[in-house]
Amino acid sequence: MSTPGEGYGPQGQQGYGQQPYGDPGYGGSGPNPPGWGQPATPARPRNGMGTAALIFGILALLTCWWLPIVGGILGIVAIVLGVIGRGRAKRMEATNQGMATTGLVLGILSLIVNIVLSVALFLFGLAFINLGGGQSIQQFQDCLANASNQPNPAAVQQAADQCAQQFGQQLPGGAQQPVEPE
Repeated sequence: MSTPGEGYGPQGQQGYGQQPYGDPGYGGSGPNPPGWGQPATPARPRNGMGTAALIFGILALLTCWWLPIVGGILGIVAIVLGVIGRGRAKRMEATNQGMATTGLVLGILSLIVNIVLSVALFLFGLAFINLGGGQSIQQFQDCLANASNQPNPAAVQQAADQCAQQFGQQLPGGAQQPVEPE
């Protein structure tokens, strides 16, 4: 039969080898598992993917106008990171679903701009070639080659200016302007 206070030293102190109530008995540096009646320590949110999606989405939208290939690649990266970030937010692993969604939308928008610009550039090039632009470029190159054979730099410059004016007149929709004498 045990008596009250057995295992305790004088004045109700804990004896050797006994652990306090609710303490797991082994140390750890991370979040402690919940003891009896204690709430669990929440895990830190993993917001990196959503933040990266937003950054890549902004960069993609800024570069798609003047570096379409780079903008397209950054847009794809923003889309992938945005999808992963939104998934983490839905699983309650992250707290920045808005950033991930914004990065995803910006990535999609940059891809749309890239596609539209690529199609427009292709159609412009095709129309330029079909309307005789290719022949004009070849004639301009031949004219510049002949201009470089002039005897002095002033004559070379004058011949090059004449080539440029002829090229401008030969282009589709080129204005027929008279040559100004120097």
